[in-house]
Amino acid sequence: MARMALGGGRRALPGRLGSVWEGVNSTFWFLPGSILTGAVLLCVGTLWLDRRLHGELSGLPLLLSGGPDAARTILSTVAGSMITVVATVFSLTIVALQLASARYSPRLLRNFTENRGIQFVLGAYIGTFAYALLTLRAVRRSSDGGAYVPHISASVAAVLAFGCVGLLVYLIHHVASVIQASSILQEAHRRTIQSMCHLRDLGTSRRGTSAAAWEEPQEDPFVIRASRSGYVQHVNLEAMADALSVPGGRVLAELPFGPGSFVSAGMPLARVWAPRGLEEGSVEELHLAFYFGRERSFRQDFAFGIRQLVDVGLRGISPAVNDPTTTMQALDRIEAILVALGSKELPEPVRLMERDGGSVLLKVGFYGFDDVVGLAFDELRRSCFAGEQVSVLERLVEVARRTMEANGLPQRRRALWREVYAVARVAPGSLSDPADAAGLLERAAEAGGYLLQTGQVPEVRCGLEEISRLAGGLPGGQKARRAAEAALGGPS
Repeated sequence: MARMALGGGRRALPGRLGSVWEGVNSTFWFLPGSILTGAVLLCVGTLWLDRRLHGELSGLPLLLSGGPDAARTILSTVAGSMITVVATVFSLTIVALQLASARYSPRLLRNFTENRGIQFVLGAYIGTFAYALLTLRAVRRSSDGGAYVPHISASVAAVLAFGCVGLLVYLIHHVASVIQASSILQEAHRRTIQSMCHLRDLGTSRRGTSAAAWEEPQEDPFVIRASRSGYVQHVNLEAMADALSVPGGRVLAELPFGPGSFVSAGMPLARVWAPRGLEEGSVEELHLAFYFGRERSFRQDFAFGIRQLVDVGLRGISPAVNDPTTTMQALDRIEAILVALGSKELPEPVRLMERDGGSVLLKVGFYGFDDVVGLAFDELRRSCFAGEQVSVLERLVEVARRTMEANGLPQRRRALWREVYAVARVAPGSLSDPADAAGLLERAAEAGGYLLQTGQVPEVRCGLEEISRLAGGLPGGQKARRAAEAALGGPS
């Protein structure tokens, strides 16, 4: 068992290293620190060239001329101006990002700190400052009247300064673009689609998976509790199977927390039913199979992007902001994500994995399609009714209707229909204008008619009958009632 635990550690290590690298690579200091290191190495290289070619480059038009005083003046000006611009420009940048975070969502501030354009400009300014400062140390005047001026290094410092002027213009334009609602929503959408790449396509099979039924044993399990609090960013199921497997035996493990879940220290991280108990080292390997962070990550948690889009949408329809257009833009991106999800399979909650003649059955708390749809629509629907944002409600029903076409599985269409029916059921009693409620009922009836034609969601008929009854009690609801009755008259 010790050997198998070691194997689990080897499997867990790449996953943990990947999460650590993702965390380090996304920090605000990593790229600027790398550029600063490169600037120091560049200074070492140019100073070496100056010493190697000293006296052979005098008179070249591309190199700075003059004595030590001129070189000191140029390098001092470059170093001083760089640090001044960094302090001023990035103070204004942070203020702009804070305003954007307050307007859209504080969870989006991480997208700004991870922005490569902002990081590169910061690194370029700091690197140029360090380069000029180190080059300044090499300029000297001897007591006998001799002097040493690193012409190549001083010329490179001047070129870097001119480049930083161009980067200043780029930074102003880039920050103005980044804080726009369209750019924020596009970035959340892009990262969500990228996170969905690890999901396999519908109809494909994967070795080690199974739709086996979960039957919890009667005996008490061995409970493994979390040693720290945090969000689950990565779960390595292969490492878990290696750590728990028993040759020729069957082990069951229930893992209630999947990627995106928050775990408090002391909560049950796993419940294990093993024929001979857990061997030494298995508990440690199970802990290594989980990677925790202080916030959610896109690595295995594509729903985090939907969470960000919903947050932006909620801010848009809040009384303090009152910007329903931004909310509808968020719904546009949610639609694109749900349509892309139509060709993907979500992680199986129960997975059977074979190891050394034995088997490990894992039950993991992955979210299902119903959870994703509820996250995308529920909070927005309730907030829209509270503020009577009818245009956003119409767009929400339209998004659900169009997403039904891309998600052909009956259980997925059932989840989408529940959202449409929830809008229709609440509209007559929540909207002050009966015409608005009738319009929503008509849209819901059209969506139900589409599903009824497919014959995959039989409970739609009951929903359409309820929509017909509600429309009949509304002034001006005849059109919605006729749409519901027309849908009911079609093939079931």
